[in-house]
Amino acid sequence: MIMQAYTAPTAPTLSPAITPWRVLDTPPLAAGAPQRCLHVNIGELRVGGPGDQLQALLGSCVGIAVLWKRRGRCALAHCLLPQSPIAQYDNGARYVSQAVPSLLRMIGACSDDYAELEVVLAGGGTMLEACSARFQIGQQNIDAAEKYLHQYGLRVRHIDVGGNSGRTMTVDGDTLQVQVEAIRKPAKVLQYA
Repeated sequence: MIMQAYTAPTAPTLSPAITPWRVLDTPPLAAGAPQRCLHVNIGELRVGGPGDQLQALLGSCVGIAVLWKRRGRCALAHCLLPQSPIAQYDNGARYVSQAVPSLLRMIGACSDDYAELEVVLAGGGTMLEACSARFQIGQQNIDAAEKYLHQYGLRVRHIDVGGNSGRTMTVDGDTLQVQVEAIRKPAKVLQYA
């Protein structure tokens, strides 16, 4: 009986010249038009530029923003879980392991460009009290993000993670700045009749 070695499939490589850096459903705005707010839902990523504002509402999910100032491009991924159980080579952000290479492909960067990219990482909060470490998805997402960003040699400019509150993360395509705001839990008011 002859045994053949199993070779895992490799991720497809895309030439930067043919990689779409703008999501197809968001054509560029005309000059002087107001900024367009694009909400990045769970498991999605979006790429933008001047005239775009990318925004995600994060709890235990992590948001990974990539800024490429020289090219005037930005991207935001909203990651739900740390690691895909199977290799994922399609563009997406459900898993952190899938989101980091997807962001790089969609923004149109190749390995020679990675030194120019800046990353902001936010979210990963503990949204459920008194959970075992096994269910601390927020911390697992943070750990995975740090692992995969380091693996690609990406420079993290700012980190706002952990804690027990949600956050909004907004990437401004005009200024290429990221704003992260904590969502404070309102006090409970109980009324008895």
